Order: sequence, then C-alpha cells, then structure tokens
Amino acid sequence: MTPALQIERSPPSRGRRIALWLIVLALPVALLGGAELALRAAGFGHDREPLFITSPQQRAYLQANPRVVTRFFTDPAQAPSVSIETAFFAAQKPPGSFRVFVQGESSAAGFPYGLGAALAGALDRRLEQAFPEREIEVISTAMAAVTSYALVDFADEIIAQQPDAVVIYVGHNEFLGILGVGSTMRLASSPVLTRAFLAVRDLRLFQLMSRAFAGAQSPLAPPANAPRDSLMARVAGDRSITLKSETFARGLRQFEENLGRLLAKYQAAGIPVFIGTLVSNERDQAPLAVLSGAETEPAAAAKTAYHAAQDTEQAGNYEAAQEGYRWARDLDPLRFRAPSVFSGTIRQVAAAHGATVVEVHEAFAAASEHGLIGERLLLEHVHPNLDGYFLLADAFYDALLARGLPGTPQAEVSEADARAAMPVTEVDRHLGDYKTLRLRAGWPFTTSFEEPRLPAPASEGERLAQDLYYQRTSWPEAQTALREHYRAAGDLPDYAHVTVVLADAFPFQGTLQFDAAAALIQLGRPREAVRYSRRAIGLEPRNVNHWLVHAHGLLLAGRRDEGRQALQTVLELEPANPTARQVLQELGQE
Repeated sequence: MTPALQIERSPPSRGRRIALWLIVLALPVALLGGAELALRAAGFGHDREPLFITSPQQRAYLQANPRVVTRFFTDPAQAPSVSIETAFFAAQKPPGSFRVFVQGESSAAGFPYGLGAALAGALDRRLEQAFPEREIEVISTAMAAVTSYALVDFADEIIAQQPDAVVIYVGHNEFLGILGVGSTMRLASSPVLTRAFLAVRDLRLFQLMSRAFAGAQSPLAPPANAPRDSLMARVAGDRSITLKSETFARGLRQFEENLGRLLAKYQAAGIPVFIGTLVSNERDQAPLAVLSGAETEPAAAAKTAYHAAQDTEQAGNYEAAQEGYRWARDLDPLRFRAPSVFSGTIRQVAAAHGATVVEVHEAFAAASEHGLIGERLLLEHVHPNLDGYFLLADAFYDALLARGLPGTPQAEVSEADARAAMPVTEVDRHLGDYKTLRLRAGWPFTTSFEEPRLPAPASEGERLAQDLYYQRTSWPEAQTALREHYRAAGDLPDYAHVTVVLADAFPFQGTLQFDAAAALIQLGRPREAVRYSRRAIGLEPRNVNHWLVHAHGLLLAGRRDEGRQALQTVLELEPANPTARQVLQELGQE
C-alpha cells in the first residue's frame, strides 16, 4: 500500500499572528463600544453636569449649576439636596477686572448666613471698598458636604474662566463628606478606586453596572439615633474613626493626594493660590461622639481629654489648655472636625506647589481670649459666626495684598467700616440664627431631635426671616420687602445697605444699580456709588437718569473730566436736559 500523504503545515507568519492578536484584543473593545453606543442611542444614563451654566435670567452671565453635586453619584437621585449658592458673573471676563474663585465646603460657603457671609461675599466687599475704581469679581464654588475630590473635579472648569487667583478653605468633610473615606456617600473605600470611578463615570456601561450593583444591595437603613432629614446623620457611615485606624490613614492620604493634584493644576496654569489652615471650635465644643450618645473607649478618651483641658484652663495654664483642647478635638472619633495634622499637610503641599498659606488658625487664636478658640467666633463645631466670617475673609484679604494682588489699594478702609459693610442683612442674620438652632437640635449635638420653636418676631427683619425659614417667601422677595420697609421708615443707611446687597446679587438689573448709586451718594460715599452707576449705564446706555447719577458720583469723587463727559453724553441723548446744561455751565463748559 502507498503510505498516507503527510501534509506539513507551516506556522503562520509573524504578520498573521499579529493580526490574530489584534482581532482578539479588538473584539471585546468593539463589543463594549457597541454596547456603549447602543445605550447612548437608547437615551440611557446621563452626562456629567457642568460646574457653570448660562444664567436663565440673563444670557450674558454665568452661574453655578444647582445640579452639579449629582456628578459625584452614579444615580443622580441619590444626591443630597445641596448646591452652590447662586451668584452671577460675566460670561466674558471684563477687561481689567480682578477675578477670584473660592473653593471649599460649607464653612467657605457662609453657612448658615448665606453668600454675604461667605468667603466670596465678604472678600468681594472688602476688595471693592479698597479698590473702588476696579472691577472686582469673587465667585464662590463652595458647597456643603463636599470633600477635596470635588475641588479637584472643578479645577479645570475654574481655570477656563480665567481667574487671577484662587482661594481655598477645605478639610473638615474629608472623612464624612461626599466621597469621604467613612461616608455612606462614597464610591469606593480607597482613594485610588474613587479616582478610577470618577474617571469612568460618564460611561453608560459604568452607570448601568452601578445601578445593577446598587439594586442588588440592601438599602441603607436610616440612622437609628438621628432625624431622617439630618444630612450629618445620613452621611456619617463610620462613626468611630480613631487616630491610629486604617480609615484615618486613608483619609489623610486622600486629602494630601487630592490637594497635590489640585494645586498642581493651578501651578501649571500659572494661577496664584491662597489656601487656609483650618479652624474649629476647640474650647466650647465637647467631643461630638460623646454628645451623639456613643459609649465607646475612643469617645471616653476624648471626653477625658476635654475635661482635662477645662481643668488646665481653670488653673490658668492657657498654653497647655490650647494643646489640651486640640488634643481632645483630635481624639474625637466622630470626625466632623479636621484634625491638627491637616493644617500641617496643607503647609507641606502648598510649599511643594508654590501656593500661599493663609494662617487662618493663627488669626482666630490671636482674636480669642488666651488663644482659646471657641464660641466667641464660632457657632458650633466648625462654622464661624459673623465676626468669625469677617476674620476669615480678612485673613485672605491681607494675604492677597501681601502678594500685591490686585495692586496698591486705592482707598483706606478702617476695620470697623469694613465690618459694617459686610453684605449681610438683618434677614440673613436672623435666618442664620434659626438655622443654627435647628442644626444644634439634632444629631450629633443631641441624641434625639426636637424641632426648635422660634421666638415671636420683634422686628420686620425677624418676621421676614421666619417667612424665609418656613419657605413662605424667597430670598429676593424677603430682601426687597426689607428694603421697602427701611425706605418707608426713612432709614437711609439700612435702605442703602440692603439695596447694595441686592444690586450685587443681581448685577444685570439696571434699576437696582441706579438705586444703589443714588443711595450711596446720599450717604456721602460717591467713590463706591460710581461702581453701581457704571453698571447702570452699561446695562441701559440710553437711560438719561443713569448717566446723571453717574456724572453726580464722578464729580463728587473728584473725577471732574469724567463727570463732564458723562454730562455731555446726557446732552447727546437729551439736548435740552436742564440739569446737565446747568451743571456744565457751573463747571464753565457752556
């Protein structure tokens, strides 16, 4: 028999092997890509919410997106009801303006008083007083409950708005805030995984898998020792984070790494950064773990340290008492206050990236009796009162001036005058008091919640604040009513103060700018008035009354040539205007 034919198979060529491997590798990518495109075509999922949106009220202005918090949640419905307070700024940066962005948490956002007490509001007014002829924009992106992840996430969009400086005050939420290492609102237990999730969150496949995973999990039960509406209670997952624990180490590492990434972005963009050390209530805030009812060894250790600090203070050893109160704060395992090591981390990371450290803690200690920081400057655990918020803004103001930003002050303003001009109204002040009462009536300040009873209003400001507290009115409506109350009562200083607050809140309303300028002129403050009259004529350039009040302010401020030009514009618009003709004649122009 003929032997069977032997067929020899030659091995595939190198090119063919490469092609086969490319097919093997590309197939899953193609399948996943197809699935991603199909989900998008079907309308599944959501895009990331931008940090800034065009204002619905005025297309030439931007504002913070009220839904931006949802970008940190795979399911937007799970996001808490927190947002950046609405403030408007020009979509196109005005030539020659000085623009600053503020980043941080609720203590940078001005809680409980609102934007006027916030770093952005108080610093903006401080700079406007010192630079009355310069356009100043201090814009807040601070928001309650966020951590350093949010600041890093916002940075590129802030850089796109051409800031001249960035101000940062952050750190208290790092353990128990959104994406915090001990939070119920976290994506992962480690910083590396959290950053990975944030990198792929826009993919519809990731969103689909996240929803499927969430659906397979048993829902989180509401805290048994806190009211359902307490954000602090809902966000606090790990309520005992000790100094030596792995969770504490992860939180510190998360803070240090995120700060490094954040400051590196601004350094690469050539933007000066001013970052503050952290302050909290040390003397008059007992450990929160103890107040919340925790009966654990870490809570007991913090309580013992706190009482020891009180004894040291009573003995008159104030320097040791300072250390003792800080140690008690650091031992408190319910971590709603940043530990001491965070300020050291801020200094180290800032030095590595050329940022300016603002010694906020030192400023508060210097303003506190015996250096013991407590209720004289803070309302509860971390939020300053109005004196504290002014001090916080003033520390950053001094740091900006020390760096030559935005230049040499054009006007000298006393601390008393600056404090009086803080853009907070009677309504804001009382509303802050009511919000503080409610915060302290719940967990972790007490083990059971009882809705606080507000006192009968003793003034129109209190009445309006209570209407706002109970959501019977809006902030603009309450402030407008307060303004009209002061006008009817003949109270020009308070009328002017509220009018200026409203004019800054709504910079695109020409009538408010005119009213603010006119009121300031009546008060003998023409240099400040010109800021608002300039806005008024920019918004309504054919309004003769706007040009007249602008000319009045310029002349009173000693800017005679500009005043004459403004009056000439009046005559171009209305040749027979008697006021313009008379004033120009008195100035020797007719």
